[in-house]
Amino acid sequence: MLPVISGIGRTCRSNIAKCWKMLSSLRDLLKWRSSLALIVLLAAFACSIDVGIAALPVLASDVDRAVVAAVESSGVKQVTIVAHVDLTQPFGTDSPWTLIVARNDGPLPEGVMEWQDHGPLIICFVHNISPDCSEKLYKVHGDEQDWFGTPFDLRDSRVVYGGEGNTHPILLLKTCGAFGADGNCGIATALYDYDRTTDRFFKTFLNVTGRNGNQVTRFVETGPLRGDVIVDYPTDNAPYSYWIEVFRLGSSKQYSQILRYRGHTHYGDGNTLAVPDSEMPEILRRLGLWKPGDLLPIPSGKAGDCRHPVLRNQEEWCN
Repeated sequence: MLPVISGIGRTCRSNIAKCWKMLSSLRDLLKWRSSLALIVLLAAFACSIDVGIAALPVLASDVDRAVVAAVESSGVKQVTIVAHVDLTQPFGTDSPWTLIVARNDGPLPEGVMEWQDHGPLIICFVHNISPDCSEKLYKVHGDEQDWFGTPFDLRDSRVVYGGEGNTHPILLLKTCGAFGADGNCGIATALYDYDRTTDRFFKTFLNVTGRNGNQVTRFVETGPLRGDVIVDYPTDNAPYSYWIEVFRLGSSKQYSQILRYRGHTHYGDGNTLAVPDSEMPEILRRLGLWKPGDLLPIPSGKAGDCRHPVLRNQEEWCN
């Protein structure tokens, strides 16, 4: 009976005429001839049942406590919640979902470098108040724990948007692994989308780079490439510049590479712009979105500081 009532609830919210017909049929089926009052009452009950099943809110504190309990049950002595991102509202999920990033603040695990002041991060997707903390952002090599391939620092965790008018929410997660003696770490950038048919989140993009060579993995939030991802990393032979890659979300619901070229920005050339910004005119030109003579794109986050960019040797600079 409950699925029938739940189905009526969904219909009543979207199609009043069909709702009336379904309620009338149910009345006849139950051999109940009480008039309009019963039908109105049943409609309200059906709607409340459906809402209660699909999107009953959960308290943020209950979600946090569930994650702490789950992580502690794995042997971690002290747990700190460092990020709590509600996913229910921005994605319009059918049931409550939350991203929680927790941190091991107990004794450092064996093998962790002495200059780390805390333990690794634990990434949990929480459905209602049931945590799944198995999410991995780095490849596992063999049986030994690779702390450089384990998230230690959270760089970003938020909902970003692709498409016109904030129509396509995407979860962005960026972490840094354990730091080496040279200060380098593996920066993992992951994007997640929501599958309404299964009421689950799934990874659509993952990339890991270092940080000491001006590497960047950027989700583009404005402009003609909104929703795309730009990646740069240094070439390994002279003349030392950067490989530029652009990824776009396709019909497969996965990001795939749509552009790759050797950039014009050179390592140590004095340009203060990030590589994706200095290469933006060339990226747009190669994708048919810019041509010489057009206004140069304003670098990301530089609207007030770079009003008159210039192009030198196919590379954008701020004067």
